[in-house]
Formats: sequence, C-alpha cells, structure tokens
Amino acid sequence: MSTIEKLREVILKMKKKNITAANLTPEARFLQDLSFDSQDQTEMLVLAEEAFGITVDFQEVKNMADIAAAVEYIDKKLSK
Repeated sequence: MSTIEKLREVILKMKKKNITAANLTPEARFLQDLSFDSQDQTEMLVLAEEAFGITVDFQEVKNMADIAAAVEYIDKKLSK
C-alpha cells in the first residue's frame, strides 16, 4: 500500500463529515478543502504516527498545507 493510500485511510478514520476518499487528492489543502482546524491536523498526525510507526516533529509540520506535503514528510521519515 502506498503512503498516500495509507494516509487516506488514516484521514477517513477521523470520520469528518465532509471528507470522502474522492476528495483526498494530493492537492487537497487541509484548511481550505478539508476544513481542518489545528485539532484535526494534530489528530491526523497522531494517527499517522501510529499507522506508519514514525515520530512527527510538530514544529516541522506546523505549516504543512496539503496531502502531498504530508506524504512527502512521511516518506522522508520512513526513509531514515
């Protein structure tokens, strides 16, 4: 399973009403397109830590804007 597919599963587990698999594209922006607030983004990152077995540095990701950036960050963590 690719990183983006696994991240989609993580986000869908959050059960936000406006989110479907169809709108979880690489270009989807957390704030504007998915209506994430800071609590939603933190929840996603904690779930991603569990799903991918990584440790997220919240200072590094505080300005992460979209799913593509999240995938890039996760892939970078996985390659270490």
